[in-house]
Amino acid sequence: MAGSHTGYSGACPPPHDLAPAFTATFTVGRLPARLGYRWVTEDGSVSDPGWKTLSFPAGGDRVRQDTVVVTTNDDSGTFESAVRVEVRSPVEATSNSVAFSVACGTGTETEGETPTGGASPSSSPSPSPSPSASGQAAPLRTGR
Repeated sequence: MAGSHTGYSGACPPPHDLAPAFTATFTVGRLPARLGYRWVTEDGSVSDPGWKTLSFPAGGDRVRQDTVVVTTNDDSGTFESAVRVEVRSPVEATSNSVAFSVACGTGTETEGETPTGGASPSSSPSPSPSPSASGQAAPLRTGR
C-alpha cells in the first residue's frame, strides 16, 4: 500500500488533489476470483458499509487497485492516524499501514488537537493503475 499527500496543512476541507490518498494493489494467483477487503484506520474504524468485493473475471487482469482519499469538514484541528487494508478472502491478509496527518485552519489550530468525529475510510474499486478518487465529507472521512 502506498500513500500520497500524507501530510496536509491548510484550509479544510482539503482540496481533493491535495488531500491524503492511499492506493492498495491487489493481486490474485488465479482467475476467476473474488477478493473481500476493507479499509481500516489506526483506531480500528472501518469504511461504510465495511467489506468491499473486487471481482477478477476469467480472462481478465490478475491485478487491481483501489484508492481512498481522507478529508474533513472541520475548519480547525489536527488529526493524525494511519490507514491499512484488511483482506478476508480468498485468504486473510493485512497490508502495511501508511500514516497521515490533516491539520486544518489558518495557523490557529493546536498541535495534536483532534477534530470531533473520527476517521472512517470508504472507497470504490478501480480497474485502472491510476484510479481517480472523489472525496466526500464527514468530520474526518475517506472516500473516492
